[in-house]
Amino acid sequence: MLEEDIAPVLARLDAWYGANLAADKYVFNPPSNDADLDAFQQLVGLKMPNSYRQLYKWHDGENDDRWGQIYGLPLLSLKHAAADWKSWASTLAGFAGNRYAIPGGAWPKGAVDPAYINPRWIPLTNDGSGNHVGLDFDPWPGGRVGQVILYGRDEDVKVVLAESLGQFLEWIAGLLEGGNFRLSAAADEVVMRQFRLKEPRVDHFHEGARRILGAPGPFL
Repeated sequence: MLEEDIAPVLARLDAWYGANLAADKYVFNPPSNDADLDAFQQLVGLKMPNSYRQLYKWHDGENDDRWGQIYGLPLLSLKHAAADWKSWASTLAGFAGNRYAIPGGAWPKGAVDPAYINPRWIPLTNDGSGNHVGLDFDPWPGGRVGQVILYGRDEDVKVVLAESLGQFLEWIAGLLEGGNFRLSAAADEVVMRQFRLKEPRVDHFHEGARRILGAPGPFL
């Protein structure tokens, strides 16, 4: 699964985004290149899977926190992913390397490390409050290397969203193609991001993802 080909699902996402999102608001960066991807690998000390390199050769993320293309969450550029990873590494150093300084949980139990911080978690998105959808390269025995998880400052209970990056993107594409989205807010609504799930009717993708999958809430 680390060598999966995600080109077909990226084409589906391109088609959906092109048909549904305002091009002047939802703006991807140009593709990344091998040199930048190699530098990122060296920083985090991991060989990134083929799917990750495909993703970033598709687009090097996006820069706007309000108009992200993962249900309002921006795909991080390599530069921003590196900055977030280094910030977590600094926090871990402040805890003297103790990943469990702040208690946590996991769902499914035994699939993902219940740590507060793990340097082998690579952020894909950031909600602006230190919470991420990310890739997990240090799963527990019930999980898979490269699985996609929820983790972060407010995510006490880590959740497996998909067994791989490709499966995660297939899930997102299926939700969008199936009509499970909202792209606007009522005049009296105060929301950070207008691009949201239709069902469940929540404002934050993390909360909606948990409910769709039947996972517990974020707090212990």
